[in-house]
Amino acid sequence: MLGLLQYVLGAGATLLLAPPVILFSLLDWPRAAYVPIRVWARLLHLTTGVRYRVQGLENVPTDSSYVVISNHCSYLDGPVLVLALPDPVYFIIKKELARIPLWGPTVVKAGFVAIDRADSEQARLEMRRAVEAVRSGRRILVFAEGTRSPDGHLRPFKKGGFHLAVDAQVPILPVAVNGSRGLFPKGGACILPGRIDVLVGRPIPTEGIGKERIDELMTATREAILAARCQDPEFADAPVTTNSDVESTARGNARSQANTV
Repeated sequence: MLGLLQYVLGAGATLLLAPPVILFSLLDWPRAAYVPIRVWARLLHLTTGVRYRVQGLENVPTDSSYVVISNHCSYLDGPVLVLALPDPVYFIIKKELARIPLWGPTVVKAGFVAIDRADSEQARLEMRRAVEAVRSGRRILVFAEGTRSPDGHLRPFKKGGFHLAVDAQVPILPVAVNGSRGLFPKGGACILPGRIDVLVGRPIPTEGIGKERIDELMTATREAILAARCQDPEFADAPVTTNSDVESTARGNARSQANTV
């Protein structure tokens, strides 16, 4: 029943806010078109009891566009990033999502980029358009895992977002989303109230870097996101601290104190 109510409220918010997004997009007012998207995300949080906290906003570049690379565990990740990041960010989404009635065409019209993975030539064309959009000042967000993690583990990263950043020669902004899976996991029936933490890492430069260093960029970005994800106590890949670990640390601290006396 709760899931049905949330679906009805979400559909109603989409019906209410889609027309101004489309109108402002047709008028070529991108910032105005993004305002109803943020209102939609805010309404989702208000009606479901979801809160968020963001750390690291001082790391967001203010003098250039950038490509956001984030993990992905829940459908809540998108709305919380819309609210948490200071600049309008336009997502790379799967073509299937663009086919969702009303919502899909609306976000595509606003500037989100729909990629058809089954059509490699069309996908390359869309990515070239995304590169030009980033070069012109637009911020693009890519979920590096390609889809939501079903079990909370950090899945292998795909290279598309890294090629985008290198082609546009803009920084990569690593972002970790913690806590969203517990509120609305893949296959979940309804959204539970709670808090999501968004951790923004230091930008990773790509200026002067070529395609031969894509793997290095992927490793550096994954390490940054993994370190931030480990702050989530429910993260499946977080290291487990045993009693022996605690005792060993305590003994080490005691020896250090003794040596300084």
